[in-house]
Amino acid sequence: MRAVVDTNVVAYLLLGTPGFVRESRRFMDKLDEGMAPAVWEAELANAVWMAIRQGVMPLGEGGKRLTAAARLRIRSVSNQSLWHGALVRGVHAGVAVYDALFVELAVREAVPLATFDRAILAAFPGVASRPGTLAP
Repeated sequence: MRAVVDTNVVAYLLLGTPGFVRESRRFMDKLDEGMAPAVWEAELANAVWMAIRQGVMPLGEGGKRLTAAARLRIRSVSNQSLWHGALVRGVHAGVAVYDALFVELAVREAVPLATFDRAILAAFPGVASRPGTLAP
């Protein structure tokens, strides 16, 4: 399966977030070609940073999680190649541009966007789906 992967899918998988980790794992196991705007890397590092700050994991473990993320089948796409369309989509849908980047990439590649983000799921029902819907 080809799909755009929202950062939250990867974060929930790597952080073992209850209620989301199994669905994320099933989806990632079925993913043949994943892609995301390059911003996903900074968003993921920030999620790991927050987990470290909150005492959920030590710094060394955070580094291991980022290394594991680098091994996933997710191709990073330049934000600059997407930002004009993301700006328009974000303004029209009332969502942040950094979220609309994922939608813009999915539309351009004609693939679904796997996400747990409720606002994105509501604003773009023809593009965005929960990972479990895409990989039951």
